[in-house]
Amino acid sequence: MRDRFGREIDYMRISVIDSCNLNCYYCNPQDNNKNCQAINTLSVKKVLCIVRAATRLGITHFRLTGGEPLLHPQIDEMVSQIKKIPGVRSVSLTTNAVLLAQHAKQLKEAGIDSINVSLDTIDASEYEHITKKPLLHKVEQGIDAAIECGIRVKINAVLTPQTDVVALTRYASKKGTDIRFIEMMPVGEGHINGVEPYEKVIGSLLEVYGTPCHIDTENREEINSGYNNADNGPAEYYSFHGLDIRVGLIQAIHGKFCDTCNRIRVTADGRLMPCLGSSVTMDLVPDSCKFTDDLEKDFVIVQALKAAIKAKPGCHNFNDNAVTYTKTTETKTVETKTTELKAAEVNAARNMSRIGG
Repeated sequence: MRDRFGREIDYMRISVIDSCNLNCYYCNPQDNNKNCQAINTLSVKKVLCIVRAATRLGITHFRLTGGEPLLHPQIDEMVSQIKKIPGVRSVSLTTNAVLLAQHAKQLKEAGIDSINVSLDTIDASEYEHITKKPLLHKVEQGIDAAIECGIRVKINAVLTPQTDVVALTRYASKKGTDIRFIEMMPVGEGHINGVEPYEKVIGSLLEVYGTPCHIDTENREEINSGYNNADNGPAEYYSFHGLDIRVGLIQAIHGKFCDTCNRIRVTADGRLMPCLGSSVTMDLVPDSCKFTDDLEKDFVIVQALKAAIKAKPGCHNFNDNAVTYTKTTETKTVETKTTELKAAEVNAARNMSRIGG
């Protein structure tokens, strides 16, 4: 289905759980997940209803996220069941890989198409500083297990001023996996920890490997995703002499790709998010709805998805103070108070852990 700007929406990210077993400072600064207790979890049945409805609108690629999706008690079964739905072309997963070693075989058998591993450093002490957990060895075991099972793996690293680009790239090259460096979005801590991606990544690698070659991914198959990168991927890829992997940049701010965005999101509390750069969300299935059968429920979800696609903005407004939101609160006298908030202020107050980024 195309949105009002002519973009073909064929990709959905589903946050299946909102808890995580790490506490990365830029994602969850309040340390809300200390005990890994999920506030919201989507059931397998609900996820399957969402996917069935989405395929009717031409959405064919699905990525399971969190929080940490491997904390979902039925994640392997969920992947297996999604893969059986007619119209589904790919199912992928983004994980911190702490639990990946014990899930890799089952995920492969379930039919997972690819796994993205979030890894911001390969230095154990720095990893513990970022995540608050001494679990780097578990992540490396998970990456190795997935590769040994024949699962396509990519490494995703969120850029900060401290990121050791060269060390991470060498690690990815050793494993034979592409690596993508992701610009930190100005959400929560991202307002003070972001860096300019091209200068940070390409500048660092140029000193070691020489001048890069920009890879034209038009009409070429994305090695680790299972679908055509030109239609679905926001990464710009580069190759370097002496590296047999690709280095990607995902730049939401400095390389804004909104004009080709093809995705919508479902949060772990069952709401639709047309754009990650907006605080606007919509009901997927209103709590007040009563259904006589699954067909009626599927119809309601389809209508909600259509509304979300139509509501998708032309571009994000992460730092746009020209965009305002209206906040209404009740006072002690039961009167309402309306406050105009700038978009940048709204985004700064959000935590990435709550929006399934």
